[in-house]
Amino acid sequence: MIPNVTRGGRMAGLMNYLVGPGRANEHENQRLIGGDDRVTFAYAPGTELSKYDAFEIAELLDAPRRIHGTEVVKPVYAKDEESGQFLTDDGGKKIRVGSKDSHVWHCSLAVEEGYGKVPDELWEKIASSFVEKMGFVDADGAKSSRWAAVHHGASKNGNDHIHIVVSMVREDGSKANTHNDFHRSQIACRELESEYGLPRLESQEHGKGLAGEKPAERARAERGNNTLSDKFELRRRLRAALSTSNSAHEYVLHAQDLGVKVAPSFIQGSNTEVRGYKVSLGERGDDNKTIWYAPSKLDSTLAWSDIHARFGNKDRDAGDAYLVSLHSSQQSREHRKAVARPVSAEQLERMMSHKTGPDTLANIYARLSLQFERNKPATFNRLSESYARAAQGGGNVRYAARLNQRFSAGGGRGWAALAKQAGRLGRVMMENNMRTDRPHFTSGVDRLLNDAEHIINQELKRIQKQETQSVGVSKQPHVPYRDWNAAPNAGVANDQGYER
Repeated sequence: MIPNVTRGGRMAGLMNYLVGPGRANEHENQRLIGGDDRVTFAYAPGTELSKYDAFEIAELLDAPRRIHGTEVVKPVYAKDEESGQFLTDDGGKKIRVGSKDSHVWHCSLAVEEGYGKVPDELWEKIASSFVEKMGFVDADGAKSSRWAAVHHGASKNGNDHIHIVVSMVREDGSKANTHNDFHRSQIACRELESEYGLPRLESQEHGKGLAGEKPAERARAERGNNTLSDKFELRRRLRAALSTSNSAHEYVLHAQDLGVKVAPSFIQGSNTEVRGYKVSLGERGDDNKTIWYAPSKLDSTLAWSDIHARFGNKDRDAGDAYLVSLHSSQQSREHRKAVARPVSAEQLERMMSHKTGPDTLANIYARLSLQFERNKPATFNRLSESYARAAQGGGNVRYAARLNQRFSAGGGRGWAALAKQAGRLGRVMMENNMRTDRPHFTSGVDRLLNDAEHIINQELKRIQKQETQSVGVSKQPHVPYRDWNAAPNAGVANDQGYER
């Protein structure tokens, strides 16, 4: 189960959003699941909520704060605009620049799409247990916080979820304890998973995971008319770059070719000794901000040391030197035409020799997503994400090299063949060692593989029709695809990407 904690100062505004249509009209059957006795006395669980009901519930939840006049604020610290890291003084302490109202505590609890829907009666029990575990409910009532839980359908990515809203001012006017609440919410969810038989996250079962999406990041993506937020889009492009590279040096070059800005991170006190790297998509939203991310925070397998290790430390010095050269550079890359490259011979050798693991398939599907889905990532991208979550951690090379040429030519048939091979290997992998160990993972991936197979079959029909119609027509000159951020206008397919 996935918790997402936020704090704010607008109780009525939050409740109004929860019972409203949502940012993309995704909310449906907005209803109360459970809550404090005062809330459930006024509105029985299961009641469909209107805007008027939302304001009334907000009044009930906020009453102790208004009666006692208690102020709840949290400090605001200075951050570096480029990296998003907190700034510190000479003593290493964060620099406080103000405070903001935070008397509203909000947490969404979600189960992943493959699990299906959770009955309202079970959600009510989960919500009640959760607020108790978080310490918001006191046995004698005086130290209790008022709360309410709302359900409004699945999220945009299909996860069934509820929202829990808690007042940070208790019945006696004291402040609720929010110390270490992010970590405590994770612990509470692990306990609830065990108590109610809910599926554990892959990241909790195996100690690693992928970065999730915060509401502010989702909102920024929507304002910029982007299908994926920066975190998810960066992960897609970096995984695609891995599928086409044979060394860490090539990986950085190919990531840049896909529009990723890359900069080095140095060991403290040095500007030549590389510790890692950071990545960005530049000014991608409507706020003209460039936000940088540490790849290891996006996906634990994308740390610089892991990138070197996956390529056997090939050209390690060249990779480090190239990162150093990017320090304070403009990274214009105008001397190289932007191009989405074919899958590397090493990756293909793994696939054809059936040595493929989840990590390799995650990279392949990321590249296939760029090939077939362009700026509207869907099924192939979700397959890449699924295999990336599952990833912890001979053959004939000359034949693989010939396959590489085949996949980079042939009017798109090579890419369709690659997708079909990835699908076959994915199913073999599930049958051999995942269906029993990770039934939740395989149930979701099995459905996605069916969708991917349908897409590829449709693509092959399109190619066949195009070939039939183009008999005797001269071939158009190839122009590399240059803009991964452009609006999804109609383009002409080619094996390097899409041309305008």
